[in-house]
Amino acid sequence: MPPTDNRLCKILMIDMEIRQEVMDWLLDSDPAIRWQVRKDILHEPLESYEKERAQITQAGWCARLLQLQDGDGLWNGSLYNGKWLSTTYSLYLLKILGLSPGNSQALQGCDQLLNRGLYQQEEIRFSSKKDIVDLGVTAIVLSLCCYFGYASEALSQIVMFLARQQCEEGNWFPNESPSVAGYTFETTLLVLEAVLQYQNRYAAEKDTFLILVSQKGQDFLLRNNLGIVNQQLLKKNWSSFSFPPYWFYDILTALDYFRDFRMNKDIRCRVAIDLLSRRQTKDGKWLLGLRHSGKTYFEMEKVGCPSRWNTLRALRVLDWWNSPG
Repeated sequence: MPPTDNRLCKILMIDMEIRQEVMDWLLDSDPAIRWQVRKDILHEPLESYEKERAQITQAGWCARLLQLQDGDGLWNGSLYNGKWLSTTYSLYLLKILGLSPGNSQALQGCDQLLNRGLYQQEEIRFSSKKDIVDLGVTAIVLSLCCYFGYASEALSQIVMFLARQQCEEGNWFPNESPSVAGYTFETTLLVLEAVLQYQNRYAAEKDTFLILVSQKGQDFLLRNNLGIVNQQLLKKNWSSFSFPPYWFYDILTALDYFRDFRMNKDIRCRVAIDLLSRRQTKDGKWLLGLRHSGKTYFEMEKVGCPSRWNTLRALRVLDWWNSPG
């Protein structure tokens, strides 16, 4: 039997109490989380969340990471090696923390990545001999330069290079080696996110070709229910929501891309949405998944504990999915 009116009201009141507790918990945190909660969950006006956003260069994780930049614009003296300590992944973290485009330190880092990594004016190769091909790395650098507003004619060449590497099925592989075929979901999502950042930055340059490239790549992910085939994940760790995700793929990161793309809700996301909903704890939160191995400057949260980052990301995905229209 459905609950009586009084019972339904009581359930709704409990849900509202839990939601308010979660909101209070999210806002009692680093300014990098607070400003995104105000923007994406509470839908506060721009002047409200931008005021909060301005604080991230003064205090918290973002300010701490900016202070660790070397005088030449690098982090850890490296472009990519050293993984999460490198310039590439320091800029990546600053991007997801929400550092505003145009930041001078970020642009200095982008300058290092592009000028020292650009190969034949159309891709990024960081190896000393420029002999290692990785479309995922090229996509990450393109995404960073576009997001932070680094001006270079090479960006249009890079995005078209990536577009030409798209497979007939709509996906991308890191390179032509058979050994990397298992990383097609990872590479596809990285390229799609980079194309999105390019289109966001250079809206006047949007063309039918890049729109079709995005649609074809999205359709590859959607045809496979974002990686859940016959109710089974293609990789078990895709349901372990790590943060930061870095170059890795998981269901929450994929859903957050579709939300950020602002596409019409496709029913083929339903299986992934259901998985995400099941991962919510009774107190309305999501836990932090497995940690990706590698050195970091600092840890923001503890594995297996309630995660503000994952709770923020999951709630904004569900807010997008459940909103009318």
